[in-house]
Amino acid sequence: MKKILLYTILVMMAGSVFAEDARFIKANELFTDAKFLEAANAYEEILNSGVESGEVYYNLGNAYYKTGNLPKAILNYERALLMLPHDKDIRYNLEMANTQITDKLETVDEFFMITWYHNFKNSTKSDTWALISILAFIVSITSIAFFLFSSTKGIKQISFFLSIILFLISLISFNFSANQKDKLTNRSSAIIFTPSVTIKSSPSASGTELFILHEGTKVRVIEKVSDWYRIQISDGNEGWAPEKSMEVI
Repeated sequence: MKKILLYTILVMMAGSVFAEDARFIKANELFTDAKFLEAANAYEEILNSGVESGEVYYNLGNAYYKTGNLPKAILNYERALLMLPHDKDIRYNLEMANTQITDKLETVDEFFMITWYHNFKNSTKSDTWALISILAFIVSITSIAFFLFSSTKGIKQISFFLSIILFLISLISFNFSANQKDKLTNRSSAIIFTPSVTIKSSPSASGTELFILHEGTKVRVIEKVSDWYRIQISDGNEGWAPEKSMEVI
């Protein structure tokens, strides 16, 4: 009876994976046939079914880019980049889309070591960093065992320093993995979706007008009050915008 149940579960899982692959293949075929709006709808259908994939978001972004819908293209490129931070094609297409939006914002200068740190952290995805952390920890424990039980002085010295280095690598990798996972679960950026939105000094339509943003611009969400977001743009300026004017990445 247990074997029958296990077999049934495996068949159901295989059927689900096949269905997902079939839908993805069909959506790709629509894109190849230049039916970009239909392809976008097909990719959206996959995502709406509960499947979240960097590849699907990337292809959806491409489909919207081809239809000229820059805000949705940028939104889905950003979502794809959250899941596949090391993917150069996603990053390139996102940069191309950003060159076509209205707002050309300056960015606050960042110390080069911080930039290098972020680039290195994003050189692979969260699951890979977690795997590196686990493997480094296991080898570190093995090195400690060699240090404790080996009678050879040279092996003991090498094992001791190796265990420390690998333990540090394990901690750093775990931190990178946790940081990327946090970015996936606690998303704090959004894309402006309305053609233009006036940023206010307070969460109210009667607030003082500070500046105007246009569709496709990325903002960082700092806090929410009622149906207003306090946002910050890349040049450091802050203000309040209606929640309905943007979509969280």
